[in-house]
Amino acid sequence: MTQPLGHNYGGLLQAFALQTHLKKIGCSVVSIDRQPAKKPFKDSSEFTVNLIKRLLGRIKNLPSEKANKYIYADMLSFKNSYITMSQPIDSEEKIKAYFKNNYFDAVIVGSDQVWRPKYSPCLENYFFNFLDEVGSNPKRISYAASFGVSEWELSEEQTQRCKLLLNKFDAVSVREKSAIRLCKEHLNKAAEWVVDPTMLLNISDYEELLSGAHSINEGKVLTYVLDSAEDKKKIIKAVANNLGLKEFSVKPEKKITQVSSREINKCQYPKVETWLQGFKDASYVVTDSFHGCVFAILFNKPFIAIGNESRGQARFESLLSMFELGSRLISNSEDLNDDLIKENIDWHRVNQLRAINVQAAKNFLNNSIFEGHPL
Repeated sequence: MTQPLGHNYGGLLQAFALQTHLKKIGCSVVSIDRQPAKKPFKDSSEFTVNLIKRLLGRIKNLPSEKANKYIYADMLSFKNSYITMSQPIDSEEKIKAYFKNNYFDAVIVGSDQVWRPKYSPCLENYFFNFLDEVGSNPKRISYAASFGVSEWELSEEQTQRCKLLLNKFDAVSVREKSAIRLCKEHLNKAAEWVVDPTMLLNISDYEELLSGAHSINEGKVLTYVLDSAEDKKKIIKAVANNLGLKEFSVKPEKKITQVSSREINKCQYPKVETWLQGFKDASYVVTDSFHGCVFAILFNKPFIAIGNESRGQARFESLLSMFELGSRLISNSEDLNDDLIKENIDWHRVNQLRAINVQAAKNFLNNSIFEGHPL
């Protein structure tokens, strides 16, 4: 079980990576397609707000299901091609019925911010609250589960319920170092610190997804920025100018509200394979994305990470501390200087640390899944 898979490159790739690794060690795997419940009133009110904005000329186009299907088509294609999914499940009744009708030896929750209340549809499902009710007793495991932040965000009521549920788990691992403390202090459960699932795979596993065709972006500065802002543009420009390189992006040119219907192709999300190719081609990366940092590390590309408080700063700090790369994280353009841009990264040391941490993570999964069962 992971976050709903849709139009997030990191989300799709961490699900792909964990499934791929589990299949390599002999498991049959399915990801539960847990979707938030439909809220007709919310959908109707959002449409009304957007319609008013359209009439006032504040936006050029109305978001619609048809338009979204078009702009996310290539990402949906990746999910359908490479990730084994259950049927969509959008209610408590459906998830109970699914687990009542399907037998599993083990269930794993993670990765991404599955334990962050504002992101997870029905938080307690991600602590497996439904298993006892359906009389199912598989091994309960978390792999690189994330709260996303270093502060406690669960309410007192949620904390008490999730504490009872987590203490039924057979093995618990988390993605951020700070989550070890959160689990112990608030949920009374010990946890291990492991790498993001995307790091369980080798670069060759990702390169197999690529066509190998020559790219026009080789040697340029890749920018992958989720939340655009003038200060971030200033950082990108400073890096590109300092290195004497052109920049390129692996994101849509525009948001759907910024274009007319005739220009909707400018909003289409590039293929996951194109996104990966961007990291392979780049000579340098500037990003405010957690998985942007992950893939810069995987492809051994020098990078600048821009802290993203609203999306969870603890994720960046933990990842970079694991690889002794904390100096790569900045908060704003004032933190950037020429020395930092051109500072050499000891990739031998980084890859050494990665190998150690990946092996520990693989051991965690092997022990958690197969203990008591023959390999």
